[in-house]
Amino acid sequence: MRNHRAAFALSLALATLAPLPALAQAPGKETARKLFEEGVELEKQSQYTAALAKYREAEQITVTPGLRFHKGYCLEMTGRLLAAAEEYVAAEKLARDTNKPDVLAAVNARLEPLRARVPQLLIRLTAPSKDPDIQLDGAPLGTGQAEGRPFRIDPGEHEIRARAPSTAFKNFVKKVQIPEGITFTVDVFFERAPAGAAAGVVVPPANSGATTVTEPPNEPPPKRSYVLPIVTTAGTVVLAGGGFVLFVLGGTAETDGRAACQGKVRDCDDERSKVRTLDAVALGSFIGAAGLGVVSAVLWASKGGERSASIVTRSTAGGATFGLAGSF
Repeated sequence: MRNHRAAFALSLALATLAPLPALAQAPGKETARKLFEEGVELEKQSQYTAALAKYREAEQITVTPGLRFHKGYCLEMTGRLLAAAEEYVAAEKLARDTNKPDVLAAVNARLEPLRARVPQLLIRLTAPSKDPDIQLDGAPLGTGQAEGRPFRIDPGEHEIRARAPSTAFKNFVKKVQIPEGITFTVDVFFERAPAGAAAGVVVPPANSGATTVTEPPNEPPPKRSYVLPIVTTAGTVVLAGGGFVLFVLGGTAETDGRAACQGKVRDCDDERSKVRTLDAVALGSFIGAAGLGVVSAVLWASKGGERSASIVTRSTAGGATFGLAGSF
């Protein structure tokens, strides 16, 4: 490992020095030589992005094998492996053409290990769809890339978007983190859109001149009224209380009637009739209280607007009566 690193350091130094004579000998290329030297200094400080900018400026004046090699090295250090490989290949060809074995050695030391690090992406369609529109990081994929063939890609975060030709399906969006040196597979599928979208309801893009149809907002549920539950509850209490009072009065009347009958002061039939009347009215009050109690419980437990009820009165030959009417 130590010998390999030493060999690479030597080849890198040779590649650094290689372009200098060519730049110095050509008239008017002093600026390119200075830019290259500034880039090398920045590269030594691990400021690869700034060094890459210097190399690109120098490249506008002249191109050498060493310059392309250093561009590839900075691209590799910033994670742009595909672009780095392209620069290494171009540096290799130029080094062969200009007979620069030192640059060629430096390229060979970086290119093969780099190729092993470049990952591949495989996009598969898991749902039937004819000619879907698939984009990678905002750019449309080529025909071969969208047909289930793996292709090389830089490692890191990427976004895959797919749109089916039919509006019956939702768009597919997925962000992935692709590591180095593997084949990463993404299965593209289309979920069915809601009924409105499936029927062809499409919101037009901004500034398209079309009119956007907006559905009216849902009406808020009616506010619940507590008047009727309060009335029925109060009626329950009144009837129950009245029944209890009448029951007590009936007991008192029965006691008094027994005493009167024993002494034969009054007619016993009248006393019995009074007791029966009080007991009957008390029983009716209890029954009414029980009925109203059930109605009150239902009204308190029900949601507003789902059940309705009302108290009604009727006039009959026997007098006025009241009751509860409605639907539950």
